Amino acid sequence: MAAFAPGMSLGQIDQEVRTAMQRGASLNSIASDARGAGVRPAFMVYSMTGNGAGACSAVTALVAAGYDANEVINGAKAVGAQGSMMVQCAIEGGADPTQITEASAAGGGTGGGTGIGGGPTSFGATPTGTFGGGGGGSVSRS
Repeated sequence: MAAFAPGMSLGQIDQEVRTAMQRGASLNSIASDARGAGVRPAFMVYSMTGNGAGACSAVTALVAAGYDANEVINGAKAVGAQGSMMVQCAIEGGADPTQITEASAAGGGTGGGTGIGGGPTSFGATPTGTFGGGGGGSVSRS
């Protein structure tokens, strides 16, 4: 069990994370202890990733411990993680996808087409619709 306390400096938090990880504590356990002490999520992402944890693993553990997913994702982006990937990690940690404000959580982009070719002034012309933007996501056949 890590000895987190309110008001700890980043250096102290980093030392607690390092010590707990060296003892074999799980990221979930570390995150839970830190949340109980009121340690900010951005500090935890920084310390976890700085001590060898993957950004996705840190995000998943912190969200599972009850930290706000948006704050955790922002913390992960601050250490160089890709926001859209961290959204999925947060969801794996139990975050409600409808509460995540990262633009890519709902696919992002502007979506939609800008017209269908072969309109009334070019009757008989080959249709050449142009589509731009578009969101993320995937389509699968069932």
